[in-house]
Amino acid sequence: MVGRIEAKEWAKEHLKGLFASPPAPFNDDFLLDEMGLAVNTERVIDVGGAGIGFGFLDAWGLTIEERKHVMELVAQSAQGRAMTLFYTSDHSVAETVALSQHAKGLEADAIILWVPYEWATSQNAMYDFVEHVSGKVDMPIIVFNTPHSGMTMTHETMMRLTKIPNVCGFKNALKDPQHTIEAMETLGSEVVVSYPFENHLLEMTMQHGQQVLLGSTSVYLMQSPARRPIVEYLQLAELGDLAGANQIREELASLRQVWSAIYEGLWHDQKAVHPMGLIKYWMDLLGMVGGPVAPPMEQVSDETKKAFRQDLDATGWTSLLFPER
Repeated sequence: MVGRIEAKEWAKEHLKGLFASPPAPFNDDFLLDEMGLAVNTERVIDVGGAGIGFGFLDAWGLTIEERKHVMELVAQSAQGRAMTLFYTSDHSVAETVALSQHAKGLEADAIILWVPYEWATSQNAMYDFVEHVSGKVDMPIIVFNTPHSGMTMTHETMMRLTKIPNVCGFKNALKDPQHTIEAMETLGSEVVVSYPFENHLLEMTMQHGQQVLLGSTSVYLMQSPARRPIVEYLQLAELGDLAGANQIREELASLRQVWSAIYEGLWHDQKAVHPMGLIKYWMDLLGMVGGPVAPPMEQVSDETKKAFRQDLDATGWTSLLFPER
């Protein structure tokens, strides 16, 4: 298993491809649907996912012990066929360390840390959080830079974090590709940097050397085992067929618009609203297992579901992704 000393070289060589972290499915009693979790893990692998994670989308709906159990089930389902990267942050630093050590015990490939809001309210505090956890767990760490933590990291803070031996990558989820490009230039080849938005993936891959899409629902919502357009355009680009790659990317425009529309509330600067309900409903429509959202989140209304289904079917991609239906 890779430790802190080898983390950076490991990431450069192995942290590649498409990664996704589906939310944990619940049944109607809001209990974990273990069989559904296995179905979702299988789907991520079948659509070309190089890695699967867990723990960010649904940390609110599970206890610490349940989060650990889901890690175990995902690792068991993946069975070495895909890398495992687990989100282990919690408001309790002690629980963050415990979740991280549990991931290491499962021989996960890496953990992903985002800083807890409320407490990490300065650049130094964000650094201190990651630095503290990194000293407690001997494995690769990816830092999740997201505005939903309450504060985002400057390039200077990212550079400081890069000096920590087991920090080997950044999921830079600011809705600003230029910030990621500048981060790549600032950090050089020291760590792997990912802009986790599919709409810029081809550009970031071909023009800026991005090697991994870290954690996007687009991986399994916009693809199926029968048709994997994101995988297809990346493969064509790698072969030098940029015209063919761009054509497939453009064909995805209508489906991408549906995906982007459900996220607009999350990207609102003043009041973020998570689209968990529609993500889970979309999963259900695709033959995955989403189920209800955990209380106290509001369930998606039948009217909203109907309107969403109409928008999705209007793209024409439903029949392309699932020609047998």
